[in-house]
Parts: sequence; C-alpha cells; structure tokens
Amino acid sequence: MELYPLNATQEDMLSETDWETMENGYVVCAYYELPLQYFTAEKIAAAYQEVLDKLHYCHAHLVQVEGKWMISEDTDMPNTVNRYQMTYEEWEARKQEFAKPFKILEEPGIRVNIIDTEKCIVICCAHFHLFFDGISIIGICRAFEDVMHGVPLEDQGDICAEWNEQEIASYGSDAYERAKTATLEKLKGLRYTDFCRQTDNPWGRTLCSIYLLDYSRLKAIRLKANALSEEQQKKMMPTICVAAYAMALGQMAGTTAVCFMTTYHGRTDKQLTHKVFGNFIKSMSLRINTDPEQSVAQLLAQTRTALFGMMRTIGYPWSHMMRDLGIPQEEQTGTEMNVSGSGIYEYIDLFGVDYPCYRIEAPESAKHAFMVVQIREEGLTFNVEGSDALYTKEQLDELARLSGEYTLLLMGNQSAKVGDLILSYAGLRRR
Repeated sequence: MELYPLNATQEDMLSETDWETMENGYVVCAYYELPLQYFTAEKIAAAYQEVLDKLHYCHAHLVQVEGKWMISEDTDMPNTVNRYQMTYEEWEARKQEFAKPFKILEEPGIRVNIIDTEKCIVICCAHFHLFFDGISIIGICRAFEDVMHGVPLEDQGDICAEWNEQEIASYGSDAYERAKTATLEKLKGLRYTDFCRQTDNPWGRTLCSIYLLDYSRLKAIRLKANALSEEQQKKMMPTICVAAYAMALGQMAGTTAVCFMTTYHGRTDKQLTHKVFGNFIKSMSLRINTDPEQSVAQLLAQTRTALFGMMRTIGYPWSHMMRDLGIPQEEQTGTEMNVSGSGIYEYIDLFGVDYPCYRIEAPESAKHAFMVVQIREEGLTFNVEGSDALYTKEQLDELARLSGEYTLLLMGNQSAKVGDLILSYAGLRRR
C-alpha cells in the first residue's frame, strides 16, 4: 500500500471533519444528463466501472498510521458504480441525498452513481474535495470519454503524491522563507472584507444566485473607442473578473479597500497537461484598492500586479499564513472568488456533443459569500452561494449582478474613472 502525507491545503480541509461521525462535508457533486436515444444505463455504468478499476487515483482515501493522517491510493479499497432506477421527479426530489458527506476512513474519495429514469440517464459523481479539484474531476471525465470512444485507458500515475511530497519538503527552504516574508509584509493586519449579518451560528440553508453575461453584450463593447480588443479581453478575462468582484464587494461592504480570498490553478481551457491531476489549487489572499478616482487601466494594472505578486508566493501555504499572522479560527473566513475555465467539471464530450455539468449544492452551509466565474460557451456566469444565516438572497443576487455588470464596464474606456463607471451604471438602473 503506497502512502503519502497531506499537504497544507488538505490538512486545513481535514480540520473541518466531524470527529464524532468521522464525516467531512467538503463534497463537490456534479451530474450530467444523457439522452435515452443514444445511451443505455448499462453501457454508461460499465464504462465508469472500467475507469474506477484502472485509475488507482479513484481509490484515494485516508488512513491513520501511528496517529498521523496519510493518503492511500490502495485499490484494495473497493469502489463500485452504484445503480438506481427511479422516475425523474423522484431524482429531482432526492438529488441532494447524493451530496452527502464522505466517511473519511470507510470509502474512497469518489462515488459514481448512475440513475436510470424515463426521461434521461443521469451520471452523478460525488468527489471528496480533499482529493479532487476541478481539474482532477474533468480528468476522470476525460477517462470516461476515452472508454466510451474505445480509446485504451492507462493509469495516470501518482502525481498527487509527488506534489505533496515536494511541497512538504520545501517548508523552511530559502524559497519558502522569501515567500513567507513577502506574504506577511503584504497582509499584516489582514481582515477579510464582508457584508454579512453578524451571527454566532453561521449554519443555515444554502442560498445560490447566478447572473449570466452573454457574449452578445461582450461583443458590443468592442465597438467603443478605447475599449479592450477581443484578444485583450481573452488574455485579461481573469484579471477583469477579479477587479470587477473587488468593485462589487467594496460597494456592498461600504469600503474602497477590500481583502478577499481567491484561488489559482493556472489553467482556463480544456487542454490538460499530461498526468496533471489532484488537489493542487492554491488559496491566495488579495488586497485591492477600488479608489473611485483611479482609472480603469490603473485598477486593472493594480489587480494584475496583486495576482501575479501572490502567485509568486504560493509556495507558502495559506494555512501557514493564518498561523504566522496569528489570526484566530473565527476570523479565517471571508468572501472568496475564483475564475474557472471552460473545461473544469463543466462538460462531458461524447461523440461530438457536449453534455453540460450541473452542481448539486449541499442543503446546509456555513459558507461566507463564495463566487465562481465560469467561462462557458454561452457567456460568463457569475455563481454565488452562501449561508442564509449570513446573507439574504437579495444580497447574493446583487453581488452576482454587480460583478457581471462591472466586468462588462471594465472592458470599455480604459481612461474612464472607476467612480464614474459606478455612477453611470447606477443611473442606467434607475431609468
């Protein structure tokens, strides 16, 4: 049995485990609906079972060795495709059951469920987020596509173990110490910006909001003088979205100086580097000044500098930063955003047709506002979720809408003042 240690991000996730039940709620649950006229539940289940049998990463689970938590990818841990037959209405009513927490010592980190209904075949996969991030999820989807297309399937290798061992070996190195010094200097006195209600009990029902910025509106902006070109938009989209989120967050929190978390995985398209799987998303904290007197170009330049500056320090883990800054557990939460690529758990491509992924959110949440911007074929979607003990639905709707609209405005006149954009949009809404 091959064992390897947890990295800092995984250690942080593990700390959220319910030690009485040995369950952990870091679950990413995605499902796909396939038409009955092209597929059968038997063939889909057999293909996924081949993936589970041949990719040892699909058997990743936790073990305790002499009191220390370790990761094992031992294929002796059984992993079998689960089959269900029910009406589509029953599936709709029961879907949240499939996003249940993982029992960390008793099951592998991925559950594959095939639901046969009279309307469609549903592929529902729950992933333990301690092991699986967006890129490893789509990597398993690509393996499933290969089986369906008759392409020989090969095991992906133990790349996650290599990353973890390399990260842990780097602690205390010169590069680690330089990253630590730079990070603590930038984020000394850190306090995350938020606009939530004060409460001692953040647990509540999960609220979700979504706002679509379709490509027809993005194309129209290119005709304006001093606007970003199509090529500039493509290259700068993550930076633009982060800056727009900073503007929206600052406006809702009533401040121009904002601090929030973001993540970095360095990839925004469907092309996956050979053997790149596993939990390697890195959390970063950004400070952005949304001073209304600065120009759009200045805000974007500042945001880009902040992003690239923090990317240079990702060898110093976020949980180490929290420890070294002396930030107590209750202050380690705050607003977070991420720009996701078009190929990250969004589509399964079968015989030339893309079947989109849908997320199942857990019914209860302690989350502060978390937004994912997804670059889809139809446009940009601004997806926000959070606990109703902390926010109202109207607040999350506003954060999603403002982030989308400010993204559009930041593609326009680069010499315009940020404050003027905010005022002009407010004026348009009142008309």
